[in-house]
Amino acid sequence: MKSTDFPLPTLIVTGMHRSGTSAIARLINDMGFHIGADLLPASKNNLHGHFEEAAFTHFHDRLIERFFPEKAPFCEWLPLADAPTPYSQQEREAAAALWEAHRASGATAWKDPRTSLFLDLWLEIVPEAKIVVCLRHPYQVHLSLLRRGEPALHVDYSAGIVGWFIYNLRILRALAAVPSDRVTVIDIDTAFRTPDRLALDLAGFLGVSLPSGLASIRPEEFHFEENLRTAFDAFASLFPEIESLYRSLQRFGGSASFPELEASRSVLSRLIEFEEANGLRKTAEKMLIRSLAEDRNRSFNLFRKSVEAGREKDRMIEDLIWYNGKLKETLRDAYAKGLSALPPAPAAGNSAPPATT
Repeated sequence: MKSTDFPLPTLIVTGMHRSGTSAIARLINDMGFHIGADLLPASKNNLHGHFEEAAFTHFHDRLIERFFPEKAPFCEWLPLADAPTPYSQQEREAAAALWEAHRASGATAWKDPRTSLFLDLWLEIVPEAKIVVCLRHPYQVHLSLLRRGEPALHVDYSAGIVGWFIYNLRILRALAAVPSDRVTVIDIDTAFRTPDRLALDLAGFLGVSLPSGLASIRPEEFHFEENLRTAFDAFASLFPEIESLYRSLQRFGGSASFPELEASRSVLSRLIEFEEANGLRKTAEKMLIRSLAEDRNRSFNLFRKSVEAGREKDRMIEDLIWYNGKLKETLRDAYAKGLSALPPAPAAGNSAPPATT
């Protein structure tokens, strides 16, 4: 029996960035779900591909720009403050049209971490959808953003932690009224260690059978951060509101609280205290320095390319001036030749009127 023997449910895959959403989307794609046709290309941080339909990404970016003006520097997808999202009728119609076009292409699912911020909207548009939430510890997400060289962290070191909180808080709020049998939360640090079990559980949730030879998740490609096991208790004591949110999502289906970020102590000061107290600061600093160096190299390469583009523009202008001069010479010569081919004009005073009959 194939995974497509039965009608596939509508499926949304979401979760904070760097939380395994791409790997899970690749897995469900291999199970027979069509994710989309215009997918974002692979990158050095996602060698197998992002499995994100570009139209959804662009739509969510426009919503982020409208509703979340306070964002991390150099990062269009990372809000630093939660905000109300009173969708207009036009935005609801645009979301519905986007889903209809996606479904008309044969797609049955989509994946985009940005969906987390607008899951309430999508549950209005596709209330029958099943939802896969990818969950990863906030500090692991922070390290993954550092490892990727996210420029926002060079200016605001705690942006990843704050963004994690906002993304996951909005997920939890949106799911408050959704039946638990339509939602599965995958704690990827545990699930990715046993990919066969993960695939089996996911297939059961989706109501499909597993294709033979399925091997989409490779544990060796994932950073488990084994040295963090004993540090997570200290993280929970310094960030009780973030720990509460993390645990509420882990045990989704029970009672959930919707905490707020503590304002008395900054996230940045608590993050640095956590790293220093648990011997993580030096490693984090090395990762940050490496990230800064990569960012500097990217900036230098962009500057070099802009200089080369400027030189090329100057060469093109010089060529244009030369061709313009040659054109003028050609036109002048052609004009002169045209004049020389005309009969000589009669001398002044010697001209006679044309003969008449």
